[in-house]
Amino acid sequence: MRVSTNQFYDASIRALNTQQSALMRVSQQLSSQRKLLSPADDPVAASREVALTTSLQANEQMIKNQGEAKSTLESTENYLVQASNTLQSALTRVIQGGGGVLNEADRQSIVTDLKSLREQLLGIANTQDENGNYIFAGYRRDSQPFVQTAAGVAYQGDAGVRQSQIGVNRVIDVSFTGNYLFGEIPTGLHGLSVGAGAANIGGAVLSSGAVTDRQAWNDASAFGPYTVEFGAEGAYTVRDGGGAEVGTGALGDGRTVEVAGVTIGFDGAPAEGDTFSFGASGTQSVFDTLDQAIAALSLPASESESSARANGLYAANLNLKAALDRLQEARSSIGGRVNEIDAATTAGQARGDQLAEEVSRVVGSDIETQTALTGELAKRTYTVQAAQQTYTQIARMSIFNYL
Repeated sequence: MRVSTNQFYDASIRALNTQQSALMRVSQQLSSQRKLLSPADDPVAASREVALTTSLQANEQMIKNQGEAKSTLESTENYLVQASNTLQSALTRVIQGGGGVLNEADRQSIVTDLKSLREQLLGIANTQDENGNYIFAGYRRDSQPFVQTAAGVAYQGDAGVRQSQIGVNRVIDVSFTGNYLFGEIPTGLHGLSVGAGAANIGGAVLSSGAVTDRQAWNDASAFGPYTVEFGAEGAYTVRDGGGAEVGTGALGDGRTVEVAGVTIGFDGAPAEGDTFSFGASGTQSVFDTLDQAIAALSLPASESESSARANGLYAANLNLKAALDRLQEARSSIGGRVNEIDAATTAGQARGDQLAEEVSRVVGSDIETQTALTGELAKRTYTVQAAQQTYTQIARMSIFNYL
């Protein structure tokens, strides 16, 4: 078969173009650091890349959510620490106010401090974030949650708790409502609330109130609140919420009243007609508790007012402790949530690394593939150079060189 000069040139050029294209492709693969340049190269790998990239992006969003949720919770905890410190200072002042050696000026000084602490706490409860949103207002973040009214501080937020998705099947709370933290605080101690009648004139002061028989109190609490009414020489009658008599006795040396699984202790002697009540704990805002303490310390100095002051401070003391417990409960909850977020973030980062490694392997961006491509580039370069030199040498050959 005879090969014409034109056929030789055409075939040589096609061969050179093929080699150049192969070389250029390898160069593109190395410069882009991926072997898969288009879906046409490997449709299965391209489809796998899309699925893996989608999972990787979703994982990155979860990690971002986790970071934002952790930041929000840690910021909230800082405010709760401030609130706890404020309440602890108030409790200390209330305990000081119950001391028997204080004069009127001392008590007024404590009243002034408590009013200041109350305002500080109100400011914390109305805290805004960097965007001007109230963090303890529930979903009503554009409205001030706690407002001073003629009747006291009123909560105007809602019960909404903001959440963040930190996992495919995990949503976590990242906020607390102001009502939970500062509003609906249980009164009394361990489910029992004890108080003195407003019209008492005797010297009896509450010293303790506790559930001593939980089963008996569980059975009896629904029929409360109970009233202890004193008669002459410490005799008393206990009536349930419907007015039915459920117990009688006399305040002896033990200075206690025991009924319905509850033991109430007293200091001082009650006057005839004095009453005390007890029942299942209700709820009261911490601001009402501080107002209660301020009102008790503001009473004038007299025997009956002294007893009323002591009974008021007794209740305020317990309620402030309950408020501190609520804040501590919230902080413990935050700690648990932050730990969960940290664990989710660690797992998410590990999953992200795995997905990124798999994407790299599928598209040929891994070290092994890139190393192979580097070798392929050297081979293709050598092949092209050899083909060019061969073509040049053959193209120079002519019969005229031998004439």
